[in-house]
Amino acid sequence: MILPVKIRVKQVSKEELFEAHRKEEVLTYCQRCSNYEKNHSCPDFDFDAVRYLEPYEHATVILTEIETQPIQSIINQLDALNFQSRVFNNYMKEESDEKIDMSDIVSMHAFEDIKNQMSDQLLLLEDQIDQSIGLPPGSCTRCAVCLKQEGLACRFPEMLRYSLEALGFLVSEIYKAHFDMELGWAKGELPKQFCTCSVLMTKEKSDETLILGILEGMVLRINEEVI
Repeated sequence: MILPVKIRVKQVSKEELFEAHRKEEVLTYCQRCSNYEKNHSCPDFDFDAVRYLEPYEHATVILTEIETQPIQSIINQLDALNFQSRVFNNYMKEESDEKIDMSDIVSMHAFEDIKNQMSDQLLLLEDQIDQSIGLPPGSCTRCAVCLKQEGLACRFPEMLRYSLEALGFLVSEIYKAHFDMELGWAKGELPKQFCTCSVLMTKEKSDETLILGILEGMVLRINEEVI
């Protein structure tokens, strides 16, 4: 099953983006995660979002959406072993004694797949647009084990980026303010849509057509052998 990824973009000022900055609140969520202080892309940092984003004036917010209705019809045919992901493994560090619903496993798999695609696409956009930097969704999973856990520097510093959440932004507020969407997630069932939120920060106003042109064609592949 190949599911298309719908992409919407909206360019806002840095000031508008920072209306969703809730550093202290978001940090409390990060501290509950098994990645906290164990991944180079995750807090705690020796810098803050204001300093990190100081060179940039504009933010192109990128929303990805995938309708999950086609997955609903085959959810009982899926095998959890086909949907292993680093997101799932990190989650299990905290939930090792709890049976995880198949819907949650598929959701985590989908998030990681789109996260990885978007991380690479944002690097391509950086190559195309001068003085830009991408903020991909979620934590970095390029390495099986992040070297931060061993007190060592990142293997791929040229590709290391930080998510909106890692920098202290409340993503639910960004969804609501710029796309009129409520961020919904129900444990034990698929959401109506898989969504991710990323940002491309730029010095000058960017060309939304160029951004969409590079991002178009993204898809999510779900267990094609079942169909």
